[in-house]
Amino acid sequence: MSDYLPGDLDGLYCLETDTILIDRRIDFTRKRCALVHELVHRWYGDAGNGVYSVKQEMRCRRETARLMVDPLEYITAEQTYEGNIFLIAQELDRTEQVIYDYQQLLCGDTNLSRL
Repeated sequence: MSDYLPGDLDGLYCLETDTILIDRRIDFTRKRCALVHELVHRWYGDAGNGVYSVKQEMRCRRETARLMVDPLEYITAEQTYEGNIFLIAQELDRTEQVIYDYQQLLCGDTNLSRL
């Protein structure tokens, strides 16, 4: 479903109603990334209704990046744009957050605290 979500929320998963809401004001790229992110929360049965533990949110962000970024496409984009997150995100049609999280996976960094 889509609706107007408060603040800077792009999406929200409600375990009780098994519903995902995506903010209707955001662009298609952000909608797609938010939907995958919320589907990962659903997959793990996270019951935070938009407020998750740090562990749940980090796991969700890692899994979202893993699911959404093709390694070969990323390598090509990284070489082409010399690691520039904004340009890589534009090329791969992903959010900068997803690209940043993917870069952290490649570095083995589990502290996804940039954005």
